[in-house]
Amino acid sequence: MFFIVASLIISIACSVITLRTLVGYSDMKKSIKVVLSMIVLIGWFSSIFVRLLKHSAIISDNVYSVLYTTSYTLFGFVFILFCFLMIRDIFWYAIYGIARLSGSDKWSLNPKNLSVLARANGIVFVISLLVSGYALYEGIKVPDIKEITFYTDKISRDMRIVHLTDLHINRTTSPSRINKIVSTINNLGADVVVMTGDIIDDDATRMENQLAELQGLTASYGVYASLGNHEYYSGLGSVSYRFRKMGFPLLINRGTPVNNSGLFIAGIPDAFTAATHPTFNINIQQSLQKSHDTDYKILLAHTPDVVQSLDKSHFDLVLSGHTHGGQIFPFHYFVKKANKFLSGQYDVKGISLYVSRGAGTWGPMMRLFAPSDITVINLLKK
Repeated sequence: MFFIVASLIISIACSVITLRTLVGYSDMKKSIKVVLSMIVLIGWFSSIFVRLLKHSAIISDNVYSVLYTTSYTLFGFVFILFCFLMIRDIFWYAIYGIARLSGSDKWSLNPKNLSVLARANGIVFVISLLVSGYALYEGIKVPDIKEITFYTDKISRDMRIVHLTDLHINRTTSPSRINKIVSTINNLGADVVVMTGDIIDDDATRMENQLAELQGLTASYGVYASLGNHEYYSGLGSVSYRFRKMGFPLLINRGTPVNNSGLFIAGIPDAFTAATHPTFNINIQQSLQKSHDTDYKILLAHTPDVVQSLDKSHFDLVLSGHTHGGQIFPFHYFVKKANKFLSGQYDVKGISLYVSRGAGTWGPMMRLFAPSDITVINLLKK
């Protein structure tokens, strides 16, 4: 309910600002104003509409998929349009203010010049369409492969670990896309595949085809998973059961040594889930019970800021996701402020932290200046 109320307030405020800026001070034809107004209103309120329909028994999954994809794509577009309008006005008023101070011709630069404003709005609208198309392409393409390398004398042989996170599989996700991602990972020759949450983002019983494709993930020494906040939203019981049914052990406050290699992988619950769920908690010591001091220890933690509560004696490397790298610019700034880390590699009190931008999207199937990725960690013996 909180999400619905907050979304409603934000949608109303953003709709008013967008409409006032785009059509409120324009001399464009009334019919065009009506069309643009409908696009803006539907776009801003579409996320609420889709959320209300998610658990509806009235519509089929196929119809829901079409509505979900269309609505969130439109939402992504109006968000990008809103950002471009705001950026344009900031620069426009700044330039106009400088022109006024310098005494040059001001009317042609005046943001309230209706003919100039109409043309400027048209240009911004077209640019937003083009940028949205690019963002949609970035959101649906197969993720990039990123490779990072760590050297250690704690392992007995080189290990190749593939890190997959934030797939956000739901009933609208194309099984063929999951198949392509799975095939890409299987071709990387991983010793271990690890997943750090937000893999499943819907009722697991309504995604048989998608999860059948995900089950094809393979690695020499196993596929391990920890949970994210969206598995919590989707039902921890059914999600946990499906992971185990697929043969992917869940590491929830526990860890496992990997084939006598000196590598130890542990996992903890998502920090948000642990803070709000009555029976979940984060127990670092419990997750390390089967480890040895000489092991190279990796922690799977969905939210990256958990690393701040650790010290070097706990883990050598923490793998996280959650942030999506901001997903759609300019969310980067807000996401980093909320999570302390955005994406990439960090050193925190001697612990290596790697935050993946993730392989999927949440909400709009769009990414802008935050391309999706799958990470290959080459752990090499010194």
